[in-house]
Amino acid sequence: MQMRAAQKGATLIVSLVFLLVFLVMALSIFRGALTSAQAIGNMQWRNEAISAANETIDALLSESRVATDTANLTQEVNAAPFGYDVNGDNAADIRVSFPPVTIDVNGVASTRAGPRCLRIRPIPPSELSPSRPQDAGCFASSSAGGIAVASGGGATPATGSPSLCANTEWTMTVRATDPSTSTSVDVVQGFAVRVPTVSVPVCD
Repeated sequence: MQMRAAQKGATLIVSLVFLLVFLVMALSIFRGALTSAQAIGNMQWRNEAISAANETIDALLSESRVATDTANLTQEVNAAPFGYDVNGDNAADIRVSFPPVTIDVNGVASTRAGPRCLRIRPIPPSELSPSRPQDAGCFASSSAGGIAVASGGGATPATGSPSLCANTEWTMTVRATDPSTSTSVDVVQGFAVRVPTVSVPVCD
Protein backbone atom coordinates (compact mmCIF):
# COMPACT_ATOMS: atom_id res chain seq x y z
CA MET A 1 0.00 0.00 0.00
CA GLN A 2 2.82 2.37 0.85
CA MET A 3 4.51 1.67 -2.53
CA ARG A 4 1.27 2.37 -4.40
CA ALA A 5 0.77 5.59 -2.45
CA ALA A 6 4.35 6.65 -3.26
CA GLN A 7 3.79 5.90 -6.95
CA LYS A 8 0.59 7.93 -6.96
CA GLY A 9 2.43 10.81 -5.25
CA ALA A 10 5.25 10.70 -7.80
CA THR A 11 2.74 10.55 -10.65
CA LEU A 12 0.95 13.59 -9.24
CA ILE A 13 4.21 15.53 -8.98
CA VAL A 14 5.21 14.63 -12.55
CA SER A 15 1.75 15.64 -13.78
CA LEU A 16 2.02 18.98 -11.99
CA VAL A 17 5.44 19.57 -13.52
CA PHE A 18 4.09 18.84 -17.01
CA LEU A 19 1.11 21.11 -16.39
CA LEU A 20 3.46 23.85 -15.30
CA VAL A 21 5.60 23.38 -18.41
CA PHE A 22 2.53 23.49 -20.65
CA LEU A 23 1.30 26.60 -18.86
CA VAL A 24 4.63 28.37 -19.41
CA MET A 25 4.61 27.35 -23.09
CA ALA A 26 1.03 28.57 -23.51
CA LEU A 27 1.88 31.89 -21.89
CA SER A 28 4.92 32.27 -24.15
CA ILE A 29 2.86 31.57 -27.26
CA PHE A 30 0.17 34.01 -26.11
CA ARG A 31 2.74 36.70 -25.37
CA GLY A 32 4.38 36.18 -28.78
CA ALA A 33 1.02 36.43 -30.54
CA LEU A 34 0.15 39.57 -28.59
CA THR A 35 3.52 41.15 -29.46
CA SER A 36 3.05 40.28 -33.14
CA ALA A 37 -0.44 41.79 -33.12
CA GLN A 38 0.88 44.97 -31.52
CA ALA A 39 3.72 45.18 -34.06
CA ILE A 40 1.28 44.73 -36.95
CA GLY A 41 -1.02 47.36 -35.45
CA ASN A 42 1.85 49.81 -34.99
CA MET A 43 2.96 49.24 -38.59
CA GLN A 44 -0.56 49.81 -39.87
CA TRP A 45 -0.96 53.04 -37.87
CA ARG A 46 2.43 54.25 -39.06
CA ASN A 47 1.58 53.49 -42.71
CA GLU A 48 -1.73 55.36 -42.36
CA ALA A 49 0.10 58.37 -40.92
CA ILE A 50 2.71 58.31 -43.70
CA SER A 51 -0.05 58.08 -46.32
CA ALA A 52 -1.82 61.10 -44.77
CA ALA A 53 1.47 63.04 -44.71
CA ASN A 54 2.15 62.25 -48.38
CA GLU A 55 -1.36 63.33 -49.37
CA THR A 56 -0.80 66.60 -47.55
CA ILE A 57 2.52 67.14 -49.30
CA ASP A 58 0.85 66.55 -52.69
CA ALA A 59 -1.86 69.08 -51.81
CA LEU A 60 0.70 71.65 -50.67
CA LEU A 61 2.85 71.22 -53.80
CA SER A 62 -0.20 72.00 -55.91
CA GLU A 63 -0.42 75.38 -54.14
CA SER A 64 1.39 78.12 -56.04
CA ARG A 65 1.98 79.86 -52.70
CA VAL A 66 4.23 77.08 -51.45
CA ALA A 67 7.25 78.98 -52.81
CA THR A 68 5.99 82.57 -52.82
CA ASP A 69 3.94 82.99 -49.63
CA THR A 70 5.35 80.36 -47.29
CA ALA A 71 4.85 82.30 -44.04
CA ASN A 72 1.10 82.76 -44.51
CA LEU A 73 0.67 79.25 -45.88
CA THR A 74 2.45 77.78 -42.85
CA GLN A 75 0.33 79.83 -40.46
CA GLU A 76 -2.90 78.77 -42.16
CA VAL A 77 -1.99 75.07 -42.17
CA ASN A 78 -0.93 75.05 -38.51
CA ALA A 79 -4.08 76.96 -37.50
CA ALA A 80 -6.27 74.43 -39.36
CA PRO A 81 -4.28 71.20 -39.94
CA PHE A 82 -5.20 68.79 -42.72
CA GLY A 83 -7.52 66.11 -41.30
CA TYR A 84 -7.99 62.52 -42.47
CA ASP A 85 -10.71 60.05 -41.46
CA VAL A 86 -9.24 56.53 -41.51
CA ASN A 87 -11.97 54.57 -39.72
CA GLY A 88 -15.07 55.95 -41.43
CA ASP A 89 -16.60 57.75 -38.44
CA ASN A 90 -16.59 61.13 -40.22
CA ALA A 91 -14.07 62.51 -37.74
CA ALA A 92 -10.48 63.45 -38.42
CA ASP A 93 -8.32 60.70 -36.91
CA ILE A 94 -5.00 61.94 -38.32
CA ARG A 95 -3.99 65.59 -38.46
CA VAL A 96 -1.08 66.89 -40.51
CA SER A 97 0.72 70.19 -39.94
CA PHE A 98 4.17 71.78 -40.07
CA PRO A 99 6.37 70.96 -37.05
CA PRO A 100 9.18 73.28 -35.97
CA VAL A 101 12.44 72.10 -37.51
CA THR A 102 15.93 73.15 -36.44
CA ILE A 103 18.69 73.46 -39.02
CA ASP A 104 22.18 74.91 -38.97
CA VAL A 105 22.47 78.17 -40.87
CA ASN A 106 26.07 79.36 -41.08
CA GLY A 107 26.87 77.85 -37.71
CA VAL A 108 23.72 79.24 -36.05
CA ALA A 109 20.76 77.04 -35.14
CA SER A 110 17.55 78.24 -36.77
CA THR A 111 14.18 76.79 -35.76
CA ARG A 112 10.94 77.39 -37.60
CA ALA A 113 8.10 75.57 -39.30
CA GLY A 114 7.06 75.42 -42.93
CA PRO A 115 8.83 75.02 -46.28
CA ARG A 116 12.45 76.16 -46.33
CA CYS A 117 14.18 77.59 -49.37
CA LEU A 118 17.65 76.10 -49.75
CA ARG A 119 18.96 77.55 -53.01
CA ILE A 120 18.06 80.08 -55.68
CA ARG A 121 19.49 80.06 -59.19
CA PRO A 122 18.46 82.72 -61.70
CA ILE A 123 17.74 81.11 -65.06
CA PRO A 124 19.92 82.51 -67.84
CA PRO A 125 18.07 83.25 -71.09
CA SER A 126 20.32 80.76 -72.89
CA GLU A 127 18.48 77.95 -71.05
CA LEU A 128 15.04 79.16 -72.12
CA SER A 129 13.12 78.76 -75.35
CA PRO A 130 10.19 80.91 -76.50
CA SER A 131 8.69 77.81 -78.10
CA ARG A 132 8.15 76.19 -74.69
CA PRO A 133 4.96 77.40 -72.97
CA GLN A 134 6.55 77.08 -69.51
CA ASP A 135 9.33 79.47 -70.59
CA ALA A 136 7.11 82.09 -72.19
CA GLY A 137 6.66 84.17 -69.05
CA CYS A 138 10.37 84.23 -68.29
CA PHE A 139 11.36 86.61 -71.08
CA ALA A 140 11.54 90.33 -70.69
CA SER A 141 9.72 92.45 -73.23
CA SER A 142 11.35 92.93 -76.60
CA SER A 143 11.90 96.60 -75.83
CA ALA A 144 14.07 95.58 -72.90
CA GLY A 145 16.11 93.31 -75.11
CA GLY A 146 14.86 90.08 -73.56
CA ILE A 147 13.82 88.52 -76.87
CA ALA A 148 15.72 89.01 -80.09
CA VAL A 149 14.08 88.32 -83.45
CA ALA A 150 16.24 86.31 -85.78
CA SER A 151 16.41 86.90 -89.53
CA GLY A 152 14.23 83.87 -90.16
CA GLY A 153 11.42 85.34 -88.09
CA GLY A 154 11.91 83.01 -85.09
CA ALA A 155 12.39 84.39 -81.61
CA THR A 156 15.51 83.53 -79.68
CA PRO A 157 16.42 84.56 -76.14
CA ALA A 158 18.87 87.42 -75.91
CA THR A 159 21.82 86.44 -73.78
CA GLY A 160 22.61 89.97 -72.69
CA SER A 161 19.72 90.41 -70.24
CA PRO A 162 18.60 88.28 -67.30
CA SER A 163 15.39 86.29 -67.50
CA LEU A 164 12.40 86.94 -65.28
CA CYS A 165 12.51 83.49 -63.66
CA ALA A 166 14.62 81.64 -61.14
CA ASN A 167 14.82 78.02 -60.05
CA THR A 168 14.45 77.45 -56.32
CA GLU A 169 15.14 74.31 -54.28
CA TRP A 170 13.19 73.57 -51.12
CA THR A 171 12.76 71.14 -48.28
CA MET A 172 9.50 70.63 -46.39
CA THR A 173 8.73 68.61 -43.27
CA VAL A 174 5.17 67.71 -42.29
CA ARG A 175 4.06 65.83 -39.18
CA ALA A 176 1.12 63.43 -39.10
CA THR A 177 -0.27 62.66 -35.64
CA ASP A 178 -2.99 60.30 -34.45
CA PRO A 179 -3.78 60.98 -30.76
CA SER A 180 -5.90 57.84 -30.38
CA THR A 181 -2.95 55.57 -31.22
CA SER A 182 -0.15 57.92 -30.07
CA THR A 183 1.32 57.74 -33.58
CA SER A 184 3.49 60.59 -34.79
CA VAL A 185 5.42 60.52 -38.08
CA ASP A 186 7.54 63.20 -39.75
CA VAL A 187 7.89 63.05 -43.54
CA VAL A 188 10.50 65.17 -45.33
CA GLN A 189 10.11 66.11 -49.00
CA GLY A 190 12.49 67.99 -51.27
CA PHE A 191 11.14 69.85 -54.28
CA ALA A 192 12.06 72.46 -56.86
CA VAL A 193 9.91 75.35 -58.04
CA ARG A 194 10.39 77.93 -60.78
CA VAL A 195 9.35 81.36 -59.54
CA PRO A 196 9.28 84.86 -61.01
CA THR A 197 12.31 86.87 -59.94
CA VAL A 198 9.99 89.43 -58.35
CA SER A 199 8.78 86.67 -56.00
CA VAL A 200 12.16 85.16 -55.14
CA PRO A 201 12.11 84.17 -51.46
CA VAL A 202 14.83 84.58 -48.87
CA CYS A 203 16.71 81.32 -48.56
CA ASP A 204 18.31 79.92 -45.41
